[in-house]
Amino acid sequence: MNKVKDVFGQYNATDIVQSREKLIVAIAAELQGHFSDTGILIETVQVENIDFSDEYEKSVEERMRAEVEVAKVRQNLEREKLNADMIRTKAQGDADARIMAAKAEAEAIMLRGKAEATAILARAEALAKNPGLVALVQAERWDGKLPTTMIPGGAVPMLGIGK
Repeated sequence: MNKVKDVFGQYNATDIVQSREKLIVAIAAELQGHFSDTGILIETVQVENIDFSDEYEKSVEERMRAEVEVAKVRQNLEREKLNADMIRTKAQGDADARIMAAKAEAEAIMLRGKAEATAILARAEALAKNPGLVALVQAERWDGKLPTTMIPGGAVPMLGIGK
């Protein structure tokens, strides 16, 4: 059994717990080599009930808890980063949408202004070419009633008598 102890001694406790299969393979190989000339055939090795001191088991358990806690903290950090990225992306999208809406509104105002300016220019040209147009529009819109109050000696509105 010194062969088993020799192999066992090559592993630290953490490796034994985490890599039990490697330990079993190494022990089996050592025993097969040791018993090869004796007619004894070692087919498998089973390692059971590896017992460590209570202090060591407690320290391993505490280390595992600490590793789990670190993993939780990292996972929470990643989740917070993702949430922050989502909020940042949404805010950027909202800002871009507001900018686009403002640009569209500015363009619409400019187009309306240009259209009004063109209409005013067209009216001015029409009035310049047709000076009687104002009198015609006044006559077309007049309901035929004279004002009920008039300034004494004042002219009658819209009537150009004698012209």
